[in-house]
Amino acid sequence: MGAEPEQRTPGEDPQLLSREFLLLLAAVSFFGFSWSFYLILPKFFATELGMDAAGIGRAVAIQGITAVAMTPLVGWLVDRYGRQPWLVFGNVMLALTGVLYLFVDHEGPLLYLAQMCWGAGRVMGFTAAGTMTADIAPSDRMAQALGLFGAANLGMNAVSPTLGEILADSTGWISVFVASAAAGLLAALLSTRLSEPPRHPPQEDEPRRPIFGWPLSRVYAATFVMTASFTALFTLHQPFALELGVTELRSFFIGFALVALTVRLGGGRLIDRFGVLRSSIVAFCLYSAVPPMLGFLGPTHLFAVGAMMGLGHGIAYPAVTALAIERADASSRGMVVSIIHGAFNGGHAFFAYALGLIAAEWSYEVAFWTAGGVTLSGALLLGLTRRP
Repeated sequence: MGAEPEQRTPGEDPQLLSREFLLLLAAVSFFGFSWSFYLILPKFFATELGMDAAGIGRAVAIQGITAVAMTPLVGWLVDRYGRQPWLVFGNVMLALTGVLYLFVDHEGPLLYLAQMCWGAGRVMGFTAAGTMTADIAPSDRMAQALGLFGAANLGMNAVSPTLGEILADSTGWISVFVASAAAGLLAALLSTRLSEPPRHPPQEDEPRRPIFGWPLSRVYAATFVMTASFTALFTLHQPFALELGVTELRSFFIGFALVALTVRLGGGRLIDRFGVLRSSIVAFCLYSAVPPMLGFLGPTHLFAVGAMMGLGHGIAYPAVTALAIERADASSRGMVVSIIHGAFNGGHAFFAYALGLIAAEWSYEVAFWTAGGVTLSGALLLGLTRRP
């Protein structure tokens, strides 16, 4: 049995950048530094293990399937027993992933086990840290807080793949996996210094809102289809570029992270003021245009493609997550954040497999246009009716 969380007193208006929130951001930064090394894994799969687009899709799908399977359990654990223990455990799982990859030399059970550890670690760490952020943030600054949380994590999407590619080219892939494991352990140690934040108390006169009611289900479904573009860009741009003779892939991650980080740091408050629903629809429209743009421009413009993706993703995550939290009861936030993350991972798994097959059977360009069309349907889904 977990201890009952401390409740905020009425009228209390805590500052966003508290010591506890800054410590959480530091832990999340090392969490992101650890798992972001694996964004360069498709290059490892293609160059070291000789896997084709379909094989890469299978490997990536394993991670997403694991995260989806873990989602209900993690959401219940985070709501029932607190956020902090599962943030620590998620980081430990990421450290274990790096250790397992030291021994992977072909596609097989050990690779799949490593991908499962990565999926479990990510969903635990991300759900726990995201829910802690929602607990700490003042209600009227939710998107801003989630933007800062996302920035701490997402900034590593440029640092780790860039460092990983340099390490892999100069000293080999073993040093990449050692660095990831060390970062996971450091994130776990920082997480042990965090205390459970007080939770937003539910309003007595507020009606209960089911976590699978129509307003929230539309957000989950939109998150699922958003990942079509995310997966096409993050997973398929690497074998696509390598096939055309482009071997330096880090410019994509640098462009993506620079723009997304700028949006997260400077645009969170604007998203709150513009409205999280309208911001989500705009972000989906931007997002859907990027995969076809990659097919049109080719792999020689990876920085520009990454920057455009960073703009869409930088708006989409805090807006969509804040929209879900806005429509959820305070007592079920952990489960709702977990379901959002599960929808993202489920989409990532499904589209990694499906788009990988499309690219192998037809072409990468067909896969990119398919991904853009699917993501655009998310904007239509969110815009079906007005937010209550």
